[in-house]
Amino acid sequence: MNTWLTKWRISNAMDDRGSFPPAVKIALAQSAELRQFAADAAALELALTHARPGPATSPALHASIMRAVQFAEPVRSFAWPEYRSRLMPAAALALLLLLSMFSVWRFTKPSEVIAPSSSMAVAGTALDTGCQLVRAMPDTALSPLTNERQWLDRDLVSAQEFLLASLP
Repeated sequence: MNTWLTKWRISNAMDDRGSFPPAVKIALAQSAELRQFAADAAALELALTHARPGPATSPALHASIMRAVQFAEPVRSFAWPEYRSRLMPAAALALLLLLSMFSVWRFTKPSEVIAPSSSMAVAGTALDTGCQLVRAMPDTALSPLTNERQWLDRDLVSAQEFLLASLP
């Protein structure tokens, strides 16, 4: 630990371009490792202060890069006509399904009881219960899908917010 502190003092003295404190001079006289560290630090400082700058970039390099950019093939963006032929049948099928489900839901009416007899009343009650069951079943069966769709929507909104926040 003592040598680390002495090395730190040697480094600070070289940074300040001053002479070493008396305690450091005594430590240098006693330790070959510290003398070697001082010599290495002095050589490093000399190399860093008298280093030559690297070669400058030639104008020909800039011109060749600009020519390559100019003649490069542009990046293709989203091409709607390519995907339209693939998406139209799926969209038409989805629309057809939605319209048929809507028409079935809209134009079906529960059956009415004709005769008020007891056996007919029991049969009517059974039919009404069955009709209510048929109407309630899609909601019960599709509620897990509705939850999944809501979670997917939430994930998409979160992803959109993250992407928009990461833009400069």
